[in-house]
Amino acid sequence: MYTPTPLSTHPASLDVDTQARLSRAEMALVRLEDRAEDCDVWAALHRVLARLEAVASIRIEGKAPDLCSVLRVESLLSFDGTDTADALAGLDALDFADEADWRTTLEVMNYQIALERIYRGDVMVDGRLTPASLLDIHALSRFGMLAARTGTHMRRHPYRARVAPDGTRAHVAPDPGDVPALIDDLCAFMSEDLYSPIGQAAIAHFQFEGIKPFKSGIDRTGRLMCHAIIHRRRLARRLIAPIGLEPAIDTRSHAEALLPYRFDETRGWDAMTTGVSRWADFCAQSTEVSCVAAEEYLAAILELRDAWVSRFGRPNRGSAVAELLGLMPGCPVLGVRQSAALIGRSLSSVNEAFLRLEAAGIVASQEGLQRNRVYVAPEAVAMLKALERRMIPNGPISRDSLGL
Repeated sequence: MYTPTPLSTHPASLDVDTQARLSRAEMALVRLEDRAEDCDVWAALHRVLARLEAVASIRIEGKAPDLCSVLRVESLLSFDGTDTADALAGLDALDFADEADWRTTLEVMNYQIALERIYRGDVMVDGRLTPASLLDIHALSRFGMLAARTGTHMRRHPYRARVAPDGTRAHVAPDPGDVPALIDDLCAFMSEDLYSPIGQAAIAHFQFEGIKPFKSGIDRTGRLMCHAIIHRRRLARRLIAPIGLEPAIDTRSHAEALLPYRFDETRGWDAMTTGVSRWADFCAQSTEVSCVAAEEYLAAILELRDAWVSRFGRPNRGSAVAELLGLMPGCPVLGVRQSAALIGRSLSSVNEAFLRLEAAGIVASQEGLQRNRVYVAPEAVAMLKALERRMIPNGPISRDSLGL
């Protein structure tokens, strides 16, 4: 039977082949961020990848977010660290296909809000991840608000253990009274630099899943925690790599690697050390897949932007039109006020730019949510839909439905 023990007394080890793959994955991520920061469509790529990561992570829970619904709600947000759940609370479910579409879309938004706050450093305490950081990450992922507003806390009741077909229990989560000490130990581990960044994130995620400090939402919070580690280690400074894409594509392999005890593959801590390397290898693969996906999105964004420039004519460098042509391949549904904040231009210049783009057939004005007038770039919406279908061709499968 496996139950997690403190990492300070039982440090995890990763085999040589896994460490080599982690190194290759980290180099790919560094190269990607360096290239992205040098291009003039950085903001579009950033939004596309954050959205892809959020959508993929929600799909791992067996849900299928609708891209058009997500884009419409995004038109209400600024993603500058000031967005809160309050901005979304007034949305009318009647504006969506059904209540499931409404709730799933809000989950995607909460995940994106959590990502933005993590990469702004809002969940750190003096540059460190603490138990309070984990509470905030969990609260943001579920409610779009910090823990102080939601009353989020660690679980206070025993976690129901899964019983194997032979009647034994392969894994038992710690008693509620033991959770705080294990979380303190985990946070101490996450604040050290003893492993490579992705290796550290993988070990922390594996330990977090074993502790199960919350009743639900463990996978979503664990992935956000990995982003916090990667960002703290400066492996990713601003780029949000869609590390949830590979788990969304191959949810079974993701579950088997992260939860081997659920599939009756391990017994005890000694067997679990092999499992940690297997999971870290999957994390390296997920990082490599995220980099390949990001390159495809970047190429598509640049191709569409250049096609628009050819059709419209090359605008003045730094003008509102030029900025919108670079932004809208990744943010194809925008309001005037939101756009002005995103590109740092006046309302009048942005409004004039949209009118010129509408006359050129690049955007069309529509009524958005809450009677918010928005401009939509249909070609960009079609491009993003096609890429999402290619990236995640299969239907969503709930991780928790596997191995039961």
